Formats: sequence, structure tokens, C-alpha cells
Amino acid sequence: MRRPEKILQDHAIVPTIARIEVIEYIINKKTACSLKELQQALAITIQQEKPVLKTTIYRTIDLFEEIGIVHKIDDGTETAKYAITKQELKDWHFHFHCLECGETFCLAEIIPKRLLAIGKRHQIKEVNLVLKGICEKCNQTYF
Repeated sequence: MRRPEKILQDHAIVPTIARIEVIEYIINKKTACSLKELQQALAITIQQEKPVLKTTIYRTIDLFEEIGIVHKIDDGTETAKYAITKQELKDWHFHFHCLECGETFCLAEIIPKRLLAIGKRHQIKEVNLVLKGICEKCNQTYF
């Protein structure tokens, strides 16, 4: 993965401390995160006199989602989660939500090709592909 500053520069976004910290956290997290989780994490990691305001985080995530740096995931928990948009996952892809640990992540290896064909015939506004079950990490505790 490229450095956060490079990602921001590639999208013509001024790399502020808050923006760098937000994107760095999401990249390093490896799973989707909520706005509340981001706010709590940034309150700990940013070494400033003033913490990053909740509104700054919301505006940053909105900007990142609008230009495609992150994508929103509705995993059925009633809390929106966000994950980095990897180049190979720009099209539709599945997400997995673990019912045990609560983590949600992108499944890069499963891309629904037949659904992509539907998009050629219909104007699709939103897609939500979420598989729910027990993730590999949690599943190992059962054996």
C-alpha cells in the first residue's frame, strides 16, 4: 500500500494531519471501522494539544468516500463502517461480517461477475453484498 500522503496527493487533497491519520488508521486496521472507532483511535494517536474534532473526522470520511478513497459498508449492525477502496475492488465485491468478533472486511477473492452484467442493463444506485458468519480467526477457537 502506498503512503497516506501519496494517496491524498494523487487525489489532489491537501494532506492535513487529521486526513493523514484517518487514512493511515483505516489502511493499518485491515478491517472496516466505524466513525466512533476512528474518533476513539485518533484521540489516542494524535499528539496535539487539541484532539481531532468529531466533525473533522466526519467531513474527512465524507470527502474520502466521495472521491473513492474509502467505501461505506452496511453490515447490518446499524453502524456504518468504512474500508479503504483497493484498486482491484473498485467494482462490486462481497463483505464478510463476523457474528462472533464483530469485524467486517472486504473479500477481494469473490467478485460477482454476473452482477456486473446486470449493471449494463439497469441503472444501479446501491449494492450491499454482505456475508455473515464466523471468520477464520474466530472459527479456529472452535477446533
